[in-house]
Amino acid sequence: MTMYPKIEKWLYHRGFQVPEVRRLAANQICITMISILTMFFGAAGVDFFLGVFLGSINFLALAKVIQELVYLQKGAVGINLLSFYGRLIFTAIFFYVLIVIKEASVIALLLGVSTVLVNILLWGLVHCLGKTSKEA
Repeated sequence: MTMYPKIEKWLYHRGFQVPEVRRLAANQICITMISILTMFFGAAGVDFFLGVFLGSINFLALAKVIQELVYLQKGAVGINLLSFYGRLIFTAIFFYVLIVIKEASVIALLLGVSTVLVNILLWGLVHCLGKTSKEA
């Protein structure tokens, strides 16, 4: 068994029940693992990896919460707000420490975080191009 099915199985057992969300999450985990190699390229590589890591943590948390919110009727708004502001505060503190205290490269951090967007865009592109039926 290759690494990708193991990641998908691991995600499934941790509550990622929707197949497409699980694929997106598995892709982001693979991107994070591959980005570890950039740490060998000096400080900018480490900053890029930290951006990828932060983006991945945020994405995985959001994907998990959204799946659970679909089935909740009461209290969904409160859970969503708590999750959003919790991640926002965590991200702000993380960026503050990296940029102000560690003097990390802002460009490398943003490039790393943007891998989440690239992952989602490529997933959407594959699904748009992969459609065989025409809609009216």
